[in-house]
Amino acid sequence: MAASHGPGSRVTQAEVARAAGVSVGAVSQVLNDSPTSRISEEVRERILAAASALGYRPNMVARTLRTSESRTYGFVSDTVTITRFASGILRGALDAAHESGYLLLIAETAGDAARETEAVQALLDRGVDGIVFTAVKSRYSGTLGMGLSVPCVNVNIADADAPSILPDELAGGRLAVRALAEAGHRHGIALVGHDFRSDIDTGIALTGRRRLDGIAAEMASVGIDFLDQQACGDWQTDEGYAAAHRMISNRGVTALLCLNDRLAFGAYQALAEAGLRIPDDVSVMSFDDEELAASLRPGLTTVAIPHETMGALAIEMLRTPGPAESDVLVPMSLHERVSVTAPAPHRAGATPH
Repeated sequence: MAASHGPGSRVTQAEVARAAGVSVGAVSQVLNDSPTSRISEEVRERILAAASALGYRPNMVARTLRTSESRTYGFVSDTVTITRFASGILRGALDAAHESGYLLLIAETAGDAARETEAVQALLDRGVDGIVFTAVKSRYSGTLGMGLSVPCVNVNIADADAPSILPDELAGGRLAVRALAEAGHRHGIALVGHDFRSDIDTGIALTGRRRLDGIAAEMASVGIDFLDQQACGDWQTDEGYAAAHRMISNRGVTALLCLNDRLAFGAYQALAEAGLRIPDDVSVMSFDDEELAASLRPGLTTVAIPHETMGALAIEMLRTPGPAESDVLVPMSLHERVSVTAPAPHRAGATPH
């Protein structure tokens, strides 16, 4: 049995009925998965086989009018195309939507409020059944999803008016410090990225602040303090390089705790230029687990953000909407490679200066 239709044409239920030797009504009940259907299993299988052979596809416009469901979700992000963070969330959402029989309509706003409003309206005009809002740099929002007629879920955005999915950065910060302490680093840890003694940096993302809170809490819990701290305005590679370069002249430094992988990439360069080996002379711990982290030599030990899990969870929450929660925290995990080991005796015993 072969379809005679061109790529732009649509097989009808009547054609499926003729091929299966049954009525159009029987085909409609089976293909629409009618809960009141009394079609036998043998006839049902014959109809599904005929539909598959002919390449039958449901008319989604008609289905939407009949059921008030379009089987589509919207995905609105400030950035989709240029970062691994955004693509990881998107990949998780795409896979989960596909497995559930949904299509994902994607809109990128570049962080522009007017474009976001236009994107949301366009998605609503197309009858989406729900919308995922996400941001590369986590933030607070009191406006996303307000007054919309469909369920909404936020990823990396804290919003009291809709469920928000965030990485558990507080626990992640504690995890990184605990790993360093268990490796023996108790007196020579230097923090690359922020100075706890400075005023609150409003440029640090929501999750970044929680990451710092977790680090501070675990440091207090294990009874240790940083030997040195260097602030880095935008957590980029060049700032990591400059901060690490300043720190490693202190021979008491045994480990660098970098607040993200890009800072760690810069620290790697500074350590190499100084003739110091990772981890034999100085250990390096980081956060995010960017793609390059596993490719560095030595591989970078880092606390990973579960982007794909967060994206998949957003789709699951749209499918089974419930009451809004303040935050849904997704656990972060330590990806141990080889950039952390016990402190080098010749540095651990050095006199700080």
